[in-house]
Amino acid sequence: MKMPLRILLTFLCAALILALPFVISSPDLLDGTKMELMNSDSGDEGEEIDFGGLLLSTARAEDELEVISVGEGQLVPHPEWALPLDFSPAPMPNPAGYTETGYADETIQVTMEDREVQGTAVHVARVRISDPSQLRTAIAGTKVTQDKTATVESMATHSRAVIAMNGDYFSQLPEKKLFEYRMGQRRKAKTNKIKDTLIIDRSGDFHLFVRSRGLADWAKAHEDEIANAFMFGPALVIDGETQTTDPDYAYAPKYRNPRSAIGQTGPLSYVMVIVEGRGEDAGVTHQELAELMKELGCLQAYNLDGGNSAEMIMPEGYAQGAITAKFHYKGDQSAGTRPQSDMIYFATAVPENRWQ
Repeated sequence: MKMPLRILLTFLCAALILALPFVISSPDLLDGTKMELMNSDSGDEGEEIDFGGLLLSTARAEDELEVISVGEGQLVPHPEWALPLDFSPAPMPNPAGYTETGYADETIQVTMEDREVQGTAVHVARVRISDPSQLRTAIAGTKVTQDKTATVESMATHSRAVIAMNGDYFSQLPEKKLFEYRMGQRRKAKTNKIKDTLIIDRSGDFHLFVRSRGLADWAKAHEDEIANAFMFGPALVIDGETQTTDPDYAYAPKYRNPRSAIGQTGPLSYVMVIVEGRGEDAGVTHQELAELMKELGCLQAYNLDGGNSAEMIMPEGYAQGAITAKFHYKGDQSAGTRPQSDMIYFATAVPENRWQ
């Protein structure tokens, strides 16, 4: 063997000996990184790999790795748990999910709070859900075209609502031209220049139309996206801006009456509001309600049927078969319970066999 070749082999052996510690430590590489290198397509253009960084110890690599975990209070999307767009009852709420201030599981959080506005009691439910199918409506009858009525409590119990409130009592509206959908089913699809319209799409987002302006065109282009639609109003907050309510709108806008309203504060985040009382020292006007909904953080907000229709309830005891009301608020404390045609509610998406 010639001398130059012998020298070359000597240097190669020395290099292998020096590299031995790195080869031995290779099991300490992150499994995900090794798999990525093994499965990578050599023809792809991507970020340049820092091979020097791959030789760091496990401890150093774990320190730099962003760990994503589900913390307390976070909601977990489960697309496989999405609820059907129909009037079938939702999953039963987990008895362990009830708290002093509401309810919480991995798909829904409800927090109740009480406020006072100019001496008037205001009840607020803040709701977050993990899937838009958890924002639902129920009707008193079996068909959306029927005009039957039932109490909000009975509808909430049948639907297994986590929390529920009155809708717009569509069967009592005298106008023939209405735009009403419930759970994707059309009751009527007319427009008028009298009422404001709220559409909730299948992504759980609110769309507001003042006096039906733009409603017909939007509905033609997005009919398949409509989950629920209400024609009561007025619109209180649109795109984060408090509306100046019309003093000539229906439903006694200038009087301080019991009111109910619903608003969207962000993606899959909402508030439900019941304002108690009647007369000069209680209740709120439409304008005061609009200002309240803006203060609560609403990007979109809408007035629902008020007076003795204004009602919100959180039932509990489904699993025990003795259903009671954990929270139950009525706008008109002096009136009895009023049967209604429909309600809005939020449900859990956790199947009973997945309770923790």
